[in-house]
Amino acid sequence: MTLSDFVFRPYCAADEAAVMALFRSNLAPYFLESEAAELSSFLRQESGAYFVAEWKAGTAQAGQLAAAGGYALNSRYAVLTWGMVGRSLHGRGLGRVFTQFRIAACRRAFPGRAIEINTSQRTAGFYKKLGFRTLAVEPAGWGPGLDNVHMLLPA
Repeated sequence: MTLSDFVFRPYCAADEAAVMALFRSNLAPYFLESEAAELSSFLRQESGAYFVAEWKAGTAQAGQLAAAGGYALNSRYAVLTWGMVGRSLHGRGLGRVFTQFRIAACRRAFPGRAIEINTSQRTAGFYKKLGFRTLAVEPAGWGPGLDNVHMLLPA
């Protein structure tokens, strides 16, 4: 696998099942099953911009989704939404490049805005390496064993 094996494109409704499969691949320790309904509702609302990383034609996995995530705007900040990479691809660079793609798109859409994320203690270090700083930690904020870590990337 190389990063050139993927194309980043906007999410479409036909991608919902594949995004839910990405989500399920990350259950325990990254997501809780109780979050599935919230993600499904989010995908059907189409609020904000949401993208997928799809394997390119010519690869053995052509057309399959490898990652998903987006951004939106809240009252104060831009915010990264529902980011995930298929668990079998963790640690191979796709998450970093895909998140940098999302940050760049977010900066174009909302120039001058800081970008926030609510993530867990399991992925906070990943975002710290991308320049995010921790503002607050809510123990078990997502559910048992999964803290809500509120982070911000300055404008």
